[in-house]
Amino acid sequence: MCAQVDQVVSVPGAVAAGTTYRIGRVRMPGERQVADLPTGSALGVSKHQMSRTQLAVWLSFPSRHYAPWSRNQGYLLLLVAALAHLVVALVLAMGKHSGWAEVLLAPFCLTGVLWGFGMLFVLGAHAARKRDLAEGPAREKALAVWEGLYYCSRDNVAFEPGVGVSFHPSETREYIFGFRRSGTA
Repeated sequence: MCAQVDQVVSVPGAVAAGTTYRIGRVRMPGERQVADLPTGSALGVSKHQMSRTQLAVWLSFPSRHYAPWSRNQGYLLLLVAALAHLVVALVLAMGKHSGWAEVLLAPFCLTGVLWGFGMLFVLGAHAARKRDLAEGPAREKALAVWEGLYYCSRDNVAFEPGVGVSFHPSETREYIFGFRRSGTA
C-alpha cells in the first residue's frame, strides 16, 4: 500500500508518537482495564496529562464516553441520602409530639432530591453496563483490527496488510467498525 516501506509505522505506534504525556493527577488504567487507552506499564508512567496531534486523534481507538468511577456515583448518592434521612429522622424522633409516620416520611422533604438523583444515576449506570456488555464483542474485534493497522506518512493513508484497502486516517473508526465487520463476515 505504501510506496516506501521505511515510511510505514503501526497505527498504535503512530498514535503513541503523536500523543504526549506529562505527570499529572490522572491515574492510568491497569493492564487492559480500559482497552481504549494505553496501559501505564506500556508508557512507563503511572500518571499523565495527555495532548494529541490531529493524526493521533484520527488514528486512535475510539474511547467510551464515561469515566469508570462515575458508574458508582448513584450508589454513593443513595448512601448519602440514607445517612441524611437517618439523621433527620432521629432528630425528629427526639421531639415530644412526633408520630412514627412523621418521623419516617418528613425527612423525604429534605432528602427527596438526593434519593431521586441517586436512583436516576443507578438506573443510568445499569443501562450503560447493559450496553457495554452488548457492544463488548464488537469492540474487541475492532481493537484486534485496529492493532493490526499500519500508517504510511508518505502517502498519508492507513491500511491493513493483506486486505488491499487503504483509507484516509480520518476514516479509521468507520473502517474498524464498519468495513471489517461486514467484509469478513
